[in-house]
Amino acid sequence: MQYLTIKDAIEEQIDTGMFEAGQKLPSERTLAETFATTRITLREALNHLALSGKIYKEERRGWFVSTAKLIFNPMQGIDIADVCKEQKRRFQIEELYSNRLLATKEMLTVLKLSPFSYVKQQVFLIHIDGRRVAVQYRYIPEEMIVSSSHDSGEQSDLLAQLMNQFGYESIIHDIDVGVLPASQFESDALNLSSGSMLLSINQVACNKSRIPFLLQTIRCCHDAVKLKISQIV
Repeated sequence: MQYLTIKDAIEEQIDTGMFEAGQKLPSERTLAETFATTRITLREALNHLALSGKIYKEERRGWFVSTAKLIFNPMQGIDIADVCKEQKRRFQIEELYSNRLLATKEMLTVLKLSPFSYVKQQVFLIHIDGRRVAVQYRYIPEEMIVSSSHDSGEQSDLLAQLMNQFGYESIIHDIDVGVLPASQFESDALNLSSGSMLLSINQVACNKSRIPFLLQTIRCCHDAVKLKISQIV
């Protein structure tokens, strides 16, 4: 099948270094002309490369060669910034917004809150190696935030205080992993086509008494993050 031949040819050029990580591929029109094929056949080849994590597409910008995946163990890590530092990755965590939110039924259940409880919602955009790769949501019970000085949006400082305050240990939290279509908000934030599939990671951090104090959801591009789930006892 022609699209497999095209896929193999592009993949070989990536593997041999003809196209470097982060580099933009020629336009679809140029590639279609190069391979003397239709745009439909070309896109089938490109979509197969995207599924394998070799390339990714940004809306209105084109196709790019994927960089090395960030290795993330959701059973051991909860702060993406720390993971990026450990793996010596260039990163930026940008706060999109922060507000006070009436807890949903799911939040009440997961965080073991009373009805009509409020949470502090923080939403961040994670950049790795210059690319927008994930939207991170944090929900913290309002009653557990002891100081209003954290309204500045310094997510790592607030997280560090929570972990110290509640005796957090990495082996004491629950996770749930799945694949979900991006919301319109997430598609816009990550420059993705509407409805693109994202890796979804839910984490509930608990203290030593297994009382939850943080619900975190990370929606990330599958080619940018590699999950390595293991628990050290």
